[in-house]
Amino acid sequence: MDKEKINAKMSDEELAKVLGRYQAAETLCMLIGIILVAAGCISAVLVHNLELLAVLVFVGVGLLVFGAIPAQKKKKALLKQQMGDFFNAEREMLFGKDPETPELPIDYAHLKGIDLCTTDWTDIAVENFHEGVHNDLLFSAANVSLSRTVEEKSGANNDNWMSRTEKLFTGLIVRCKGVCRALPEVTVSTRFQKRGADDLKSPAAFLDKFSARTPCGDNADSAVTTQLLEFVQAMEKAGGKLFGFAVKGGDLTLALETRYVFANVPPELDLRDIDGIRKWYIASLKGMSDLLDIIKQTA
Repeated sequence: MDKEKINAKMSDEELAKVLGRYQAAETLCMLIGIILVAAGCISAVLVHNLELLAVLVFVGVGLLVFGAIPAQKKKKALLKQQMGDFFNAEREMLFGKDPETPELPIDYAHLKGIDLCTTDWTDIAVENFHEGVHNDLLFSAANVSLSRTVEEKSGANNDNWMSRTEKLFTGLIVRCKGVCRALPEVTVSTRFQKRGADDLKSPAAFLDKFSARTPCGDNADSAVTTQLLEFVQAMEKAGGKLFGFAVKGGDLTLALETRYVFANVPPELDLRDIDGIRKWYIASLKGMSDLLDIIKQTA
């Protein structure tokens, strides 16, 4: 489709066709690319064929870099260009316009400053950041991932080193200003251990899976009260699996592991369904409204 046509306002039928084409190209290139890279790694382990490994990985990575990623970028750009006005109007109707300078940024400096993750991380990706007001509560929210680069030994004799990216957190981070009246000043962080629902019901079980510290870094096990556990249970019921939260000066920063996408549509949604896109977007805003209401009631 030519550039002039894309820049013009498209009908739902036209938009569905173009978005569907981009989405199909992205999915196909990503699938084949991953299969080729995996096949190359398996061949290196089973038959020790480094030449075959190099060819398969080269082609696979090429499909990802020159096929899947460009299709994804075009898909996102077209979706924003064609439906951005609708998205903005719906979001601003509920939460108001984004300020030019956010009061509650969600970025590297803030998350490092509150020490939300006990495992050292180096890289952050932030998407769908917005700041607004809901029922007189100033908040910001974004989809965030935290990761680090890990060096590991590899090879038959562990005589080689390889680098890999380890995801530590993927989900939603919400900041709320002046919302905490019941919760003490504390930073709660996951210990990266498997847990069940019963681990949220008693302070002793909870502290086996999470650490509790003061803003200065001192032990704060005594802050894990029944009221705090009720807040955690409410967050998990409403939003996702708790990764951690920090309370300082009445302000809350909450991290939930979830696939929920704020003020956007999930990548797995069939983009040929334009009405479905509208419904999903509105549902994502409603989900945030409900979560903020629960935070205001329980924090």
